[in-house]
Amino acid sequence: MVLSRRNVLAMGLFGTASVVLPAHAQSRSAASGPLGHLGLDAGQFGLRSGAAEDQSRQLLAALKQAAARGAPLLLPPGRYRIGGVNLPENARIAGVPGETHLVTADGQPVLIAHNLARAELSGLSFDGLDIPSAQRIGLLTAQNVGELEVSGCAFAKAGSVGLTLDRCGGRITANRFGNMRDAALFAIDSKGLSVEQNRVEDCGNNGIQIWRNQPGDDGSIVRGNHVLRIRADAGGSGQNGNGISVFRAGGVIIEGNQLRDCAMTFIRNNSGSGVQMLGNQGRRCGEVGLYSEFAFEGAIIANNLVEDCAAGATMTNLDHGGRIAICANNIIRRVKRADMPYTKDPVGGFGIHVEAEAAVTGNVIEDASDAGISLGWSWGMRNLAATGNVIRKTGIGISVSLVPKERNALIANNVIAEARDGAVIGTEYGKPVTGDLTKGFDSKAAGVVVANNAVR
Repeated sequence: MVLSRRNVLAMGLFGTASVVLPAHAQSRSAASGPLGHLGLDAGQFGLRSGAAEDQSRQLLAALKQAAARGAPLLLPPGRYRIGGVNLPENARIAGVPGETHLVTADGQPVLIAHNLARAELSGLSFDGLDIPSAQRIGLLTAQNVGELEVSGCAFAKAGSVGLTLDRCGGRITANRFGNMRDAALFAIDSKGLSVEQNRVEDCGNNGIQIWRNQPGDDGSIVRGNHVLRIRADAGGSGQNGNGISVFRAGGVIIEGNQLRDCAMTFIRNNSGSGVQMLGNQGRRCGEVGLYSEFAFEGAIIANNLVEDCAAGATMTNLDHGGRIAICANNIIRRVKRADMPYTKDPVGGFGIHVEAEAAVTGNVIEDASDAGISLGWSWGMRNLAATGNVIRKTGIGISVSLVPKERNALIANNVIAEARDGAVIGTEYGKPVTGDLTKGFDSKAAGVVVANNAVR
């Protein structure tokens, strides 16, 4: 009989596998355990599912044996109380998805990976029992791991964060995160991390966070995740309530994610240069759907669909260095000025807002309470272009700030329909100071070129 992984799994994998081993494999069983070259059965080291006592010592002994032999450690179905187990180099743990539960023994991390070249975990369910823990402590906490692979795992009821990564690379793929007091995943100073095809639900403050201690190139990819129902329990003016949060991390690609019901923002980039938000879909958030703010350069927001927000997309804060942006080919619908807990005044009401060295092109914006496109705010307005957009059912079609003495803007070849307060209007601090600039030149708007717009 030829032994294969499928043969063993079909006959029960845990407990009866030894009876199907061929003679030459049985001869090695004393050295490698009853599962032969497939891995070591953790039960052979005294690990017992359902035991009331802490099983950390038994798990650590099993991990060391498996790593020494270059074999994965196989955890049978069941519940195991585990606390603070440090993974050895090249640790590989495989559980049965939805059936192998690692329950925190003391409210602290279940597993810790520290200064490793590689570690791999799959099919494990981590349960934090909703015991409060210190800020950004994860059920799985990793520091300085070159290649960390976490796939097909579940993280539930974390007292702070489900998965915390510090200076790690690797792939976090097809996991489930639910009912976190703070966030699902917090990664800082990553090394080319990929976060893909995960499901994140019901988090207290943020969903997925990609941060750096200092601004710099991060290179992380956040792709194809479902992020649902993110609250802002800790309040604040934007640091909480975000589906995907980027802080100081440059070169991050955020692509093809589905986001729903975020208290503040679907995707927020604070001070990350070269960040791209591509092909994401978001419905229902309390503030700006897609946000690039403060000290960023080179932001791209393209091919996204955003609906039911206070504002659609914002690329702002020239006063902190926020500049160089493309906002293209997005569909933005149903944006309405709304009250925010951090300010006395309502905010938003616009589809797209940009401030410096920015091109707004090819977007379709419908049903914006205040303005379809907002070019500049106060003195923060420099070198802007709004071309080839379709804008319908708004207050103002396109508003442009006339506060700065020197200004340079092009508003051309747009289709603007049913703009209640005018197709293109010059403003000062948000208040109209010109008539409709598509109907004639106004000296107040010197430096703003308005041409070839189709207005109805």
